[in-house]
Amino acid sequence: MYKIYNSIIEVIDINQTDIHLFIKNNGLSFKWKLDELEPNKSLHLFDYEIRDQLIMEYTSDKGYFYIFSYESKIYLLMEEDPTQFNEIKWEFNIENFHKDIYVKQYGLAKFEILNNQHQQVAIVDSFLNSDPVDYNVELNLEVNSEERFILLSKASYGIYHLVVSYDRITESVNIYKVLFDSITTHPNITVNIENKNEILIYNKKTKQAVPINFQKLNIYKPKMVFEKESLKDFPNENILAIYVINKARYFIYLKSFGIFIARSNPLKVTQHRAKLRIFGTRSHFYIYGRFTHHAFNSFQKYDYLYLRNSDHKVTKFYRPFASIKFFKRYGYFKIPYSSLEIDDRIHNNFFVGNSERIIHNLHFRRPDKKVKTYIFRRNKDKLNVVRTNLRGNITLTVLPFSQEYTLKDRIKIKAAKWISKWVKDRKRNLNLFFEKKSNKADESAFRVYEKVMDEKGIESHNYFILNEESEHYPYMKSKYGKNIIDKYSFRHYLSIFNADYFISSEISNHVLSDRLYIDELRKKIMSVPLVFLQHGIMFAKPVDNPMAYGFHKDKTAYNVYKSVISSHLEAGEFRKMNYEDDDLILTGLATFDYAKMDKTADKIAFMPTYRYWEEGLIYNNEIEETSYYKTILKIIKEFEKEGLADRLLIVPHNKFSEFIYRNMPEYKHMISDNPSEALKQAKIFITDYSSAIYDAQYRGAYPIFYWEEKDYLIRQYKAIPPVNEENAPGPVVYSVGGLLNQVKKAIENNYEVEEEYRYKYSLINHFNDNKNTDRIIDFLKSDKII
Repeated sequence: MYKIYNSIIEVIDINQTDIHLFIKNNGLSFKWKLDELEPNKSLHLFDYEIRDQLIMEYTSDKGYFYIFSYESKIYLLMEEDPTQFNEIKWEFNIENFHKDIYVKQYGLAKFEILNNQHQQVAIVDSFLNSDPVDYNVELNLEVNSEERFILLSKASYGIYHLVVSYDRITESVNIYKVLFDSITTHPNITVNIENKNEILIYNKKTKQAVPINFQKLNIYKPKMVFEKESLKDFPNENILAIYVINKARYFIYLKSFGIFIARSNPLKVTQHRAKLRIFGTRSHFYIYGRFTHHAFNSFQKYDYLYLRNSDHKVTKFYRPFASIKFFKRYGYFKIPYSSLEIDDRIHNNFFVGNSERIIHNLHFRRPDKKVKTYIFRRNKDKLNVVRTNLRGNITLTVLPFSQEYTLKDRIKIKAAKWISKWVKDRKRNLNLFFEKKSNKADESAFRVYEKVMDEKGIESHNYFILNEESEHYPYMKSKYGKNIIDKYSFRHYLSIFNADYFISSEISNHVLSDRLYIDELRKKIMSVPLVFLQHGIMFAKPVDNPMAYGFHKDKTAYNVYKSVISSHLEAGEFRKMNYEDDDLILTGLATFDYAKMDKTADKIAFMPTYRYWEEGLIYNNEIEETSYYKTILKIIKEFEKEGLADRLLIVPHNKFSEFIYRNMPEYKHMISDNPSEALKQAKIFITDYSSAIYDAQYRGAYPIFYWEEKDYLIRQYKAIPPVNEENAPGPVVYSVGGLLNQVKKAIENNYEVEEEYRYKYSLINHFNDNKNTDRIIDFLKSDKII
């Protein structure tokens, strides 16, 4: 396996023969055959302004492979023999204090701890990264000290420090890494790492050296370092130095009665107070009001506004009455919208600092209310939103402008909220049905809604939200009339405020939009219980991969009341996401009841799953470099050789379909951008890890799992998929040759699915009676939702 220590690198593929990398910051991609790399010789890739560090490492049969930075250049190294240093070498600073044990650099990025016989006692791998090192090795040493802990060795490079010490009580050697970085320093103050617990602060003026146990510093209780007499040597100064130790910030600063050190509490250091408001014009935001810092020598020291980090200074706080005592703490920030466009990143926090760097987050109040929108303004086709996030930090969000933010719609929303208090039917539930962004009606929400509307004696109000521009709108409106609520209408907003339940195959925000920052509307949407009908059976890609965390029950902001599942196996996947059995309803997917195959179906559909790690290459017009493209092309070529190309139907993931279609013009006739239609035409369905295969199998298609890239996909998912060789409800093949043999076999056997696979499918989807929707309706009735 490989490890990435810095996100500038995106691994497209890495294995025993190849390395393929994408550099997100500059859009470059690199690919090498490992056999072509010269051992122990660094290969310069590109220049990049970054501190010296390990960026990535990979261990193979051939040796250690590193991507690392050195003097603002990025290198690749295949280290075949760690004892043979290459010409680019980090020179570690090593100090050894004991005759019986010592530290020695080993290869590019490792340390050996050796005894006086030069035997290896321990090894520290991959030193120049942020991973912790803290372990003990039992060893009996002779020491001439009554202290319990004796320092044996220190080693360092940049911010990385290794401390090796001996514990006389436990008779063991402790090996510990300290990350120690100076953010800002003072010429008359020095700070050094003494051991795993202590730093030594030295005052050059008074020649005083004070040890501080940084591990024991309380975030709420600063500790005095030097007495009041030291203040005269630092006139008109507040913060003298800022250090980061093991990812926590430490401030050395002045108070009126001495020099102190504080941990991770810049607001206590600066005594920040603020009472700020915000308004916007056509081209600027103005943040105005009382803005001050009450700490010793701090007034007007921290009047600069930053966005994201110290590289993006936005403006300075202007104090029009700075000479008048009572008014000098009042003023404003004037922020041009143009200064807020850094890059394509959606969310960036605001910070306050001095003229050189950030010190703390911007605050309108202390504390600021969490998840609150202060203001939004349109800037051309973008919307700038100033708000607080889940941590209460002031954040700028930039996203495409949409209709709900127009003045007309905001008036509708305000009116709907007020009127909802008076027109709410307290005796009958109001249920809203919708699908993706309320722009369609062809999945489970539509199917359940149809059934609800056919039921007799329903005691609830049931409405379907749908955009007038949807292709499904004319049918829905003609059949259900006033029960179809137009998206963006006054009734749409009123129904949200009156809603008792959402019933949808999407998460709650899709009742309007995927991102919403209108507070009164968002709060209501987040609070309404959702009956989640699902798109497909959740038993394909791993739910514990990092990209799926947003739906985990302990992380989602929405009120997911119940989720539809199709089997006890699928329930296990929900439990991995911290859902309880009471959160689930075992009914099967409503959309499956209507899942049919066309009578004329004869296609062999291939649908590789979405590969999010290749998005950078896709959007950088390097689609030919992606495994996604290469896999599709390989399948096409092999089917052409076997005379089956006329039956092949390629079904790319919707995020990639446009690029696939554009880059493969000669194969446009065999590419489908509509998975729903492709499922109707597929007599054989092939995938790696797409849950669409369960839909296809329900319709009667012959399922094949093509896992030639299984190991690669698992590496990239960083988790193991639930479907495997033991439970896959179809034959598993590991080569394109095996795939074609299985396709031919399926054709010869008239697409008859073997009993073994039918049984395994029944464990993944318990239902085949076309009554899933009825079971969902029964639940909605029994739970008194409808």
